[in-house]
Amino acid sequence: MKKEQYKYKLFGRFKGRKKNNNPAFNLLNNFNIDIKKDINQVNYNILDIGSGSGENAIHLSKLYSKAQIITCELFEDGNLNLCNQIILKKIRNISLFKGNVLEFLDILNQKSIFDEIWILFPDPWPKVRHHKRRLINDNFLKFIYFFIKKNGGLIIASDSQSYNRSIVNMIYRLKHLFFWENQNFEDWNYDLLDLPKTKFYKKALKSNRNSMIFRLNKI
Repeated sequence: MKKEQYKYKLFGRFKGRKKNNNPAFNLLNNFNIDIKKDINQVNYNILDIGSGSGENAIHLSKLYSKAQIITCELFEDGNLNLCNQIILKKIRNISLFKGNVLEFLDILNQKSIFDEIWILFPDPWPKVRHHKRRLINDNFLKFIYFFIKKNGGLIIASDSQSYNRSIVNMIYRLKHLFFWENQNFEDWNYDLLDLPKTKFYKKALKSNRNSMIFRLNKI
């Protein structure tokens, strides 16, 4: 049991200050993903890792009204915010996995299932001694590679310069797995693109940090 807990261990807060009387709290489980029912390889499937308050999932649900969007988020307040929006906007193509993406993919156990995987503003863990806590590393990219359909996409955004440099180095090392599609400034500058203005993007903007987005295609 301890081994499994360590395998899926993530760092940071998982619960905020929202109270259990939030209107969506008792409805959270209604939006849980049913893997057997909700994921079909024939469909256009999108995985939103670290979905936060759900701004990107909602954005994608409008762009791809016939797609199945699955969010992975441990932070309870973020899931509550997303559920409120799902109810308010009557969205029918978003399902939630309230946990670690590594655990979700292990349970899923189906290869070549996602057309797109999104990871917007993962925790940068800026201190050097904490870099090992970062979600995105060579092993993680090699792992999720098998869950992406042929010619499918992996989209990553970050406002951390050191994280972005690290990602660029990973792309170079793993160029046999992924092709970096958007290498021009106007294509990777988050500010210039029609992308969701998430909570963490707004924080970066307020702090005058430039946000960069990577679009990688599976080879």
